[in-house]
Amino acid sequence: METNELRIGKYVIVRNHPILFPVELAHSDVVSNAQSAGFFILRLNAQDADVVCWGESISLNLKSNEAADAGIIREFVSRVAVSLPPLREKKTAEVHR
Repeated sequence: METNELRIGKYVIVRNHPILFPVELAHSDVVSNAQSAGFFILRLNAQDADVVCWGESISLNLKSNEAADAGIIREFVSRVAVSLPPLREKKTAEVHR
């Protein structure tokens, strides 16, 4: 995992599992019932993932459990990132005139 990308999105926690999705979707578009919900900032780096959670879901009437949710998301992202093959750099085609 050789990146330092910053991602902002929404999340819900269902049965202690995170579901991460874009801010354009409403929480209730993704699930109808959850333990907690809110917004997250995720920064991936070579060693691990930094996660900050905050806020609430108006559509589900749920608040974020900030520290607990960040831990659940961090653990999930770290497991997934370790199991993925490294990304190859995108090569841009040169335009010849």
